[in-house]
Amino acid sequence: MPTTKEKKFESIFRQHFKELVHHAYKILQDRDRSEEAVQQVFLKFWERDWENEIHTSPRAYLFRSVYNESINQFKQDKVKQRYEVFQKQNTNSEYYELQQEKELKLQLYVALDQLPDKCRTVFELSRFEHLKYQQIADELNISLKTVEGHMSKALRHLRIHLVDYLTILLLTLINGL
Repeated sequence: MPTTKEKKFESIFRQHFKELVHHAYKILQDRDRSEEAVQQVFLKFWERDWENEIHTSPRAYLFRSVYNESINQFKQDKVKQRYEVFQKQNTNSEYYELQQEKELKLQLYVALDQLPDKCRTVFELSRFEHLKYQQIADELNISLKTVEGHMSKALRHLRIHLVDYLTILLLTLINGL
């Protein structure tokens, strides 16, 4: 058997639910979210000792509570939207950067394949194996000047071959900053 408090609560709920949903809808512009906001307010209302704690009319209290709950949900929605936009932009830019990195590597290897064998070997030992010029000279049994000559030739070739791609990459990096 419902208590007097439960009967009063049910009466208030039935009397104000529809108009409170309409009130929330003005802010949220979504029927389901509006009903959810009103239900949240009624849940908090029930959990409180509303008969003793609320000093205004229940209607005034509920309207203010629904307004506050709707504003909070609206703000949360805006934060979620900004986060989703950020994530989308970040994901797109990460994908784009990965694609650029793959393209640069591909172009680098194409350019390296066009170099003479000794010249490519010297470049790879220097840049990929991180050997010093003297170590390269010792390993390949060539002079230090020959290593320097091969490196100059390789770098000049790469600059020429990759100039278009590196310009685009540089402009993209500058625009990203």
